[in-house]
Amino acid sequence: MKTYTPTEVKRAVRDRYARAATESSGCCEPSCCGSEPDAKSMSRSIGYSEEELAALPEDANLGLGCGNPTAIAELKPGETVLDLGSGAGIDCFLAARQVGAEGRVIGVDMTPEMIERARINAEAGGYSNVDFRLGEIESLPVADATVDVIISNCVLNLSAEKGRALAEAFRVLRPGGRLVVSDMVSDEEVPDAVAGSLDAVAGCLPTHRARYVDELRTAGFTDVRITSETPYPMSYLLDDAGVQAHLVEHPDHRPMLERFAGSISGAHFEATKS
Repeated sequence: MKTYTPTEVKRAVRDRYARAATESSGCCEPSCCGSEPDAKSMSRSIGYSEEELAALPEDANLGLGCGNPTAIAELKPGETVLDLGSGAGIDCFLAARQVGAEGRVIGVDMTPEMIERARINAEAGGYSNVDFRLGEIESLPVADATVDVIISNCVLNLSAEKGRALAEAFRVLRPGGRLVVSDMVSDEEVPDAVAGSLDAVAGCLPTHRARYVDELRTAGFTDVRITSETPYPMSYLLDDAGVQAHLVEHPDHRPMLERFAGSISGAHFEATKS
């Protein structure tokens, strides 16, 4: 199986989401967005309400997530919220409405094209309490113990150094702070045929749910739990170009890959910094 260095993975992820940021239609590729070509349809299917989507700046929703972390974060007025991998700003803008003018939302993304698009959206929507920063989640441009709530939407699994990213999240949270993230999980381990496709890796492969919980605990978080799960479209994985090429050469692997794809869900994780 082909393995990739953190630098190779980071470059592939940055390139993929740079394309997404500059595509007028939002979703960059079929495997980004499952079988739904429309960003609003995709977002509705993973937990965003019509009211939430209607309140967003026009170009904030790219249909790239796997859940709606702001729906369960129970954000309070005056809180400081950090969004890991903020993209074009969808979750930052929803969080900004909840924390109010006295609160603050920080969005961090490593893709310059995404940051540019998010800042344009913030200006267009008059979001003066949202600050978008260019940076990597493995080395956050955020001071220690300054954040009340961390949210993230299908981003942590993209990191080739997830342990560092979770350690950074723990660092910037205040004691008593909360982590509320949506990410991809599965019942089965990632097959070699999928893990060997850089396109699939850059599109966010799932982590076995038990391992994800262990990773959060290893980073120091307590009260770690999965609060809900939503099955993800099988086409999210099976439409990947690398997976399709593999099936041409190994058609007998299709049942195994279909079982794996059918086990993938978007999960909501919650955890606390004691």
